[in-house]
Amino acid sequence: MTGVIHFSYIVVLMALPFVVVIIDFFMRKRLLPRGKQKTQLALSLKKLKLRWLLRKNGSGLRQWDRKKLDLPRTVADSSFKDKLSKVIIPDGLVEPEKITASRPGSLFGCILGTAIALLVIWGLFSATVPSLLKWSVIALLCWNVFRLILGLPSIHRSRKLPFVLRAIGRRRLLGIPIVVGPGWVKRGKNVWHANRDMLLIRRTGFRLASSEIDCMLAGPKRRSRLSFSGIGDEDFQLLFRFWNVDEVRLEFIDSELS
Repeated sequence: MTGVIHFSYIVVLMALPFVVVIIDFFMRKRLLPRGKQKTQLALSLKKLKLRWLLRKNGSGLRQWDRKKLDLPRTVADSSFKDKLSKVIIPDGLVEPEKITASRPGSLFGCILGTAIALLVIWGLFSATVPSLLKWSVIALLCWNVFRLILGLPSIHRSRKLPFVLRAIGRRRLLGIPIVVGPGWVKRGKNVWHANRDMLLIRRTGFRLASSEIDCMLAGPKRRSRLSFSGIGDEDFQLLFRFWNVDEVRLEFIDSELS
């Protein structure tokens, strides 16, 4: 009997990680927290049946009707209100610009990765290893440390940094270009515009809003998820400014830049 009980404990312990992953999966997809939604905005979003993307891209909503539900073009976590209110929205016409999404690293990850790299390098110098292999591994580890440092949000969020260095830090050396214009966003062949679609902004897990935020462009045709290195990320601020201009100018979508 005791053996059966012990076996049951083992099964439960083995299943627990999978249960946690499944719960986390559904929590991440949920747009609104559980419980009674008291505000009209929350009720309207619930009626829209919109779910957050875990992947970069997803299908749109066939029954999409933002205006009928009286939804705004931008919806953000309430904790962002003060910081977003300080972002200046352009009054006049703005020319399209390219922006880059981000997969920001962390200070802890940078310190840990650098420490491991230094330990391995020290071990390589102490061990008898063929020179070619030794220097190849050292070069690879040095590149990884360089990449980890550039991955810190405080390093790569400024657009004043050379593009190549920013692209390395943001882990976006290759990818579909994103172009923002007056009231619209274009990613590859997909276009979202503020007269019809929505921009949703929320926190990423337990990370501070100054380190990482998650955005989603949603509409009847397509959904797309973009991550940025915090509210202060200049690429995110460009997206926010251009999306919220008063006059949406769709004629610039076919410009040379986009």
